[in-house]
This record gives sequence, structure tokens and C-alpha cells, in this order.
Amino acid sequence: MNEPLLAAADIGRLETLHTRLLDLCLRLEEAAGDPGIAGELRELAETIVPLLKSAHELEERLLFPDFDHHAGSRFATITIERLKAEHRCDQFAAGEISETLQALADDCCTLPPEVVARMIGGFQESLRRHVFSEKIILEALLSAKEQSRDVFA
Repeated sequence: MNEPLLAAADIGRLETLHTRLLDLCLRLEEAAGDPGIAGELRELAETIVPLLKSAHELEERLLFPDFDHHAGSRFATITIERLKAEHRCDQFAAGEISETLQALADDCCTLPPEVVARMIGGFQESLRRHVFSEKIILEALLSAKEQSRDVFA
């Protein structure tokens, strides 16, 4: 059975999505510091879940199988399963943050500002670490393909 392979266009899309996710982290940080901008909060609330879903779908459909195919190791399989589990947690957290941002925009959030700030900060930290991990996988995969060898051979 042939595994799906990551093409140049897919790599470009993935890099764009990763950049957008890191930009989202910066925008969340700004919004946490100044929650008075209702329009920005609404846009963030509407953007966060679909953006994350798009990135996760591409990673799980193409990046992870290609990495697993080239790595051919138990380590790769464990790493991929851990990242997929993080995807599920990230999606849940993104939904919670989206609802909270919408409530802030509507001026009906019942959470104290410190809780909202910690919630957003924790999500940002987790998301940045996750994107960094996937960038390392992508770089290792591209390097292996360039050298026509397995990633961990």
C-alpha cells in the first residue's frame, strides 16, 4: 500500500498554516492584554477552531504518514500518536477559548480576567510548542528526502 506523500504544495500550505497559528498566538496575547476590542475578539473566536482544524487535517493526512513511512521506527509511531493526542486536546481548548472570547466580545464573560489570561497563555504555550515539534518533523523529513535516506537510519 502506498502512503500519501507530502508534495511541495502541501509543504507550502503547512508552513503557511503554521505561520498563521503562530500569528494567532500573538493576536491572542494582544487581546489578552486589551480585552476591550470586541471586533478583534469576535474575529479570533471565529478563526481559532477552523484554522487549527485545517492544520491538523493536513498534518494527519500527509505529514504524519510520510514521516512514519520514512522513519520506519517505533519512535516515529509513538511521536505521531502523541501529536495526534495533542491535536485532540488543542481542538478542545480552542473551542473553550473561542467561546470565552465570544463571551468577552459580548461583555458577558463570567470568568475573572486572571483566569482568561492564564487560559489564553496556556493555550499559546502549548500551541507554540506543538507547532515547533511539527516543524522539526517536517525539517527531518525534508532532509531525509533530500539525502535519499531514512530519517533515523
